[in-house]
Parts: sequence; structure tokens; C-alpha cells
Amino acid sequence: MGLVQRLDGVRLRRIDVPDWDCAVARSHSIRSLPTLWLYDGKRRLSGDVRDVMTRLLERARG
Repeated sequence: MGLVQRLDGVRLRRIDVPDWDCAVARSHSIRSLPTLWLYDGKRRLSGDVRDVMTRLLERARG
């Protein structure tokens, strides 16, 4: 079982970005992959891949 599946209340959404000129890449200013954003349900807490992973691992450890 993966990290996200083990965390209650955490959801992962995958959005395919076929090229840098597609609508989703432009509208969300996606400039690199992977792009991870962590939200608390109301606002973005982090957009830094390392920070997102650190926060998820900390939560998994309890």
C-alpha cells in the first residue's frame, strides 16, 4: 500500500499534462513534472515537492 493510501483524509489527484502548451499546464502555471501541491481543504499549504513529501511522511509517522 502506498503512502497516500495509508493516510486517512489524504487524496491524490493525477492530472495528465501531455504537453507544456495544454490548457491545464497554462492555467495552473505548471512548468515541471512532477508537480505536487498540498492543500488543507481551503488553501494551498505547499507547492514544493520536497516539502509536500516531508509533510506527508511526518503525518504517516504520527
